[in-house]
Amino acid sequence: MTKGRPTTRWVYGSGAGDPGAPPPHLPPVDVVEETHGWRLVFEIPGTDPESVRVDVAGRVVVVRGERRPTERAHGTFLCVERSAGPFERAIELPDEPDPDGGSAVYADGLLTLEIPRRPATRRRTIPIRPARGPEKG
Repeated sequence: MTKGRPTTRWVYGSGAGDPGAPPPHLPPVDVVEETHGWRLVFEIPGTDPESVRVDVAGRVVVVRGERRPTERAHGTFLCVERSAGPFERAIELPDEPDPDGGSAVYADGLLTLEIPRRPATRRRTIPIRPARGPEKG
């Protein structure tokens, strides 16, 4: 991995699916590095926020969810291009995040994660004491 550039991997499943359906949709993401950490913005319109889960393990942030299919109760569809089904997207950050300080907001089809950096390990000096000599008596 190139330092400073996140790597991504994704998994998408559409269930039984339609063999004539377009290739699966990968929810796009913007990853912005800021002084305090990272902002990740996932584009997942039509997804119920209750079906979305965010996990952080090590340097990897994983977003899982499910987009429901379009209701087909009325009319005849002539074209269906919006994909549905479960999705998973994993982003590997260049440094260790602090998941305890993270936050997530879903609005207008965008899931925005704010994930701070793990605080740098504090430097500590260990004092050296003189060894005790043999006791004089």
